[in-house]
Amino acid sequence: MSDNKHPCSTQGLYGNSPVNPGNRRQIGLGPNKKHFKINGHSLKYGLSVLIVWLCPVAAQAMADLSDIFQPYVSNTVTYIDNLFYQPKSPGLSALPNGFVFDDVMNQATVGSAVNYALGRQLFRLNLSVTDNRFVNNTFLNHISSNNRAAWNWQLGRQWSGNVGYAYSRAMGGFTNTNFYGLNIITTNNAFADLNYAWHPRWKARANLSYLEFTNSTSSRALNNQQMLTALVGLNYTTPSNNSTGLQYSFTDGKFPNRTLGQGSLFDNKYQQHSINALLTWKITAKTNFIGNVGYISRINPDYSQRDYSGETFDLTLNWTPTAKVMLALSGFHRLNSFADVTANFILVEGFSLSPMWQVSPKLTLMAKFMYQTWDYSGDPGIPTTTALSRRQDTILNGQVSLVYTPVPNAEISLGYQGAKRNSNDTPINPATLLPYNFDYDVNSVFCSGTLKF
Repeated sequence: MSDNKHPCSTQGLYGNSPVNPGNRRQIGLGPNKKHFKINGHSLKYGLSVLIVWLCPVAAQAMADLSDIFQPYVSNTVTYIDNLFYQPKSPGLSALPNGFVFDDVMNQATVGSAVNYALGRQLFRLNLSVTDNRFVNNTFLNHISSNNRAAWNWQLGRQWSGNVGYAYSRAMGGFTNTNFYGLNIITTNNAFADLNYAWHPRWKARANLSYLEFTNSTSSRALNNQQMLTALVGLNYTTPSNNSTGLQYSFTDGKFPNRTLGQGSLFDNKYQQHSINALLTWKITAKTNFIGNVGYISRINPDYSQRDYSGETFDLTLNWTPTAKVMLALSGFHRLNSFADVTANFILVEGFSLSPMWQVSPKLTLMAKFMYQTWDYSGDPGIPTTTALSRRQDTILNGQVSLVYTPVPNAEISLGYQGAKRNSNDTPINPATLLPYNFDYDVNSVFCSGTLKF
């Protein structure tokens, strides 16, 4: 049972499934799309569609539409040969009968972006609705949406910040679960930032955010989670425009559907402390470094055996040898929360390489390659499982895409995504009482087109 900070997020390539086109946005392809399902004639989701098309009416009285309102449409067709991330060896898959390994998915999206400036205040509204259709596994068909509203405010020369709210519904992924149905994940996020620059080189920051994940499927409801996070930070910028800073955050988390009692193996709440040192360093005119080194401590008030702590870091070196070539090399060491009968967290270590080449003014080639090791760590102190071996996974991800921009408001993308995981764990399938494993080998190709108006 997972209790990650983002326990319900779709996972696969770079932490998301290839069926989620949000992956492609990481290397600059098309608008971010997420998944959800409309049950009946829901007014909440219908408003998203209505606002998308009514925004021009309100914006027309304020200023030039080309500066304020930009609607768009897009369509993506994806073929994936292992939709449910299962081992392909006979007898090792946990996939129920009747499910089809490979599939073709079509995603049709309509959306809009609204940016309205009123003096020094900026109001932003981003809305999108996507119709997701599967050829083989039609029970996964759903409508998805991703919406965000924010007010970027400024007061005088020293005070600034933003206040906003984001709402989305997304289809859960299949990389670390034994549930293979349509699980709809609702995400609500309210946030507020405050920045105070009392000196040209010094800035203090405070942030307060509320984040909530809700699963639609009853078997996943134990992973519903609510988090309230407070953050404070201090940054200094040097005359050469390098910066360094310190940041502290505290998260109070709850699992509202978990109940504590005799024999409970999981806590229903936690507190997490995190402190980080930040550095942005322009080494040369063509090279810069971005680093984040910190320490995390997670406390479970009613189940101290689940506590864990440790060092973390994320380091990235960006190199731009020419105006048309870019290369980013990243390394990371993270602690991801994950609670089951043998582990309390996942120690994630790895590196990624992201090259980009602008072949011509209208053609760009991009790629991303990532290698990770996941070590399921921590002793939950359950006597019957202490003799079980620790699960260790090795994950290799890759993505290559070609982006063609015939005109400024149109984009066509072709690409390939692949993922491979090797695991030493062979659990028992509760349905068949036979062993299976967590290995998978996934390949997908996609074609996407976006038109902005």
